[in-house]
Amino acid sequence: MRDKKSQPEKQSALSRAVLAFLLTLGFALLVTAILGCIGALRENVKILYVHACFLIFLVSVEVLVGVGGAVLSAWIGGGNGLRGQFYRNTTVDDQGVEQAFWDKLQSENLCCGVDGPQDYANLQLEIPVSCCSPAHSLRQGGARRQLHSTCLSERTYYMRGCDEVVRGKKALKGDIFISTGVIFTLLEVTCIIISIFMARGVASERRKLQQTLQAHFES
Repeated sequence: MRDKKSQPEKQSALSRAVLAFLLTLGFALLVTAILGCIGALRENVKILYVHACFLIFLVSVEVLVGVGGAVLSAWIGGGNGLRGQFYRNTTVDDQGVEQAFWDKLQSENLCCGVDGPQDYANLQLEIPVSCCSPAHSLRQGGARRQLHSTCLSERTYYMRGCDEVVRGKKALKGDIFISTGVIFTLLEVTCIIISIFMARGVASERRKLQQTLQAHFES
């Protein structure tokens, strides 16, 4: 039972860690933005440079976390975990929790098995009701058994494997995450450039003003 609960607990801990990081990053960006506004309004060179340094630090952290997350996802996010869970589902005596997991996975993602319905045939097992759309939507009863039997005889069950579907969804989420990260990084880099140019412009104007005042008093 402890092994069955370990996977959801790990996913929950990972979700909390990601949420905590995003909240911390958002708070840091808010503080940095306020700092930049104060520096721009007061035309304070030091505050503008501090604002630029904070943004450089945040961009560096975002890039490191993004690269590390991509590497970690590629390392542990394969079909081996799903495949191991599938064969554990079909071999252990207590199948309740594992079967419920696969029923939910297959019905929600319109898939069957790891690589396809042939996975059940290879283990000489009947394709479950969750691989048949009309049958799984019904409660236990004669109608459900009839639709399940028809689904098996007419081969109208899902043909795609869950590994392919889950990988596709993960890839889509990864593309969205990467695109969003690139956009935010470009915006932050733009803010860094603006802050540095503004700080240099303010410093240059002050030097010119000092030179003008000095020349005026000397004359």
